[in-house]
Amino acid sequence: MFDGGCAFCRRQSRLIQRLDWRGAFDTIEYDRAVRMWPEVGRGALGDGLRVRFPDGSVTIGIDAVRSIGVRMPITALPSVLLWVPGFHALGAVAYRAIAARRTRGGASSDANDSCGIA
Repeated sequence: MFDGGCAFCRRQSRLIQRLDWRGAFDTIEYDRAVRMWPEVGRGALGDGLRVRFPDGSVTIGIDAVRSIGVRMPITALPSVLLWVPGFHALGAVAYRAIAARRTRGGASSDANDSCGIA
């Protein structure tokens, strides 16, 4: 699930679709996903990207990035490193920094978009 009101998030969603050669993922805007699966709405959208699995479990933020990465052939090996504690911590710091920039107002490619990374 991604923030459909964010140009950066939409671009990342399209990138996931291009790299997902096996069709393992459906990318869905957050608002639609919450209507379909209310459990994904726990916490704030700003908590991060969400991945919902068929069993109903949800990963958020860097854990969602790792969940996506290990399921795509081209990103699987680097994503495995995110299970290593030091790498996971660095990934979490990087994720939070990117997320903070994303929500910080600024230049955007879409007049209705509040994303600062756009």
